[in-house]
Amino acid sequence: MSMGWPDLPGALLLIAGGLLAAAAFIGFVAWDARRRKSPAVVIDVAGAIARIWVAFTALHLVITSWRWMSPGDTWIPDVPVVADLLDTRTCGDITSVDAAATTLVCGYFHSADVTVAGLDLGIRALLAASDLLTLVAIGVPGLILAIACSQALKGVPFARVVTRWLFVGAVAVLMAGLGAELLGSLGRTILANELFPVPGEHVTTAGVYQVSVSFWPIGAAFALGALGAIFRHGERLQREADLLV
Repeated sequence: MSMGWPDLPGALLLIAGGLLAAAAFIGFVAWDARRRKSPAVVIDVAGAIARIWVAFTALHLVITSWRWMSPGDTWIPDVPVVADLLDTRTCGDITSVDAAATTLVCGYFHSADVTVAGLDLGIRALLAASDLLTLVAIGVPGLILAIACSQALKGVPFARVVTRWLFVGAVAVLMAGLGAELLGSLGRTILANELFPVPGEHVTTAGVYQVSVSFWPIGAAFALGALGAIFRHGERLQREADLLV
């Protein structure tokens, strides 16, 4: 989510207002946990935030599904294009520029936000799947945190259900995160090849199929899997301690 403001002081005030609202909400949840005599206020607050996280993700899933199923024009961000920022200048032809102040020498646009009518069903399916998988990858950690906090408040922080969800979540984040990026980049490239002319015009398609993959799904899956192994070890130690009592 991003927001803008015409001037810098207004933008800073907007950020400060958002941070104060978040702090007030956390303070209210903490106060309510103390009022209920919660055994662990911090865990109670974390669980409440995790449940809100999951709820907002679920709501976004519904809205995103409706957006892609709705007829009419479709807005699609970050479609790959190739365009010179200045028609008369090519970066490869310029060696240096003498300037007393910050001066634009050359530049390129590498993506464009477009609104498309009559979007092909196959491209629509690829982009919709990409958006939905992204939301799944975002929501799964919140769900795991909510489950872990709930079990901790019950006095069983190393419950088997937490360990199971950590391993399931690791696989889900890995598959959903990588799948979202692969399908999204492929769908946008196919769309760009249909919308824009071949190289040689001012604004063109790159002329190649661009497929991008970042490392965050791998890192997140590794972290969840490692936590699952730690919780499984803790579950074993807890079981052994219970047998000794």
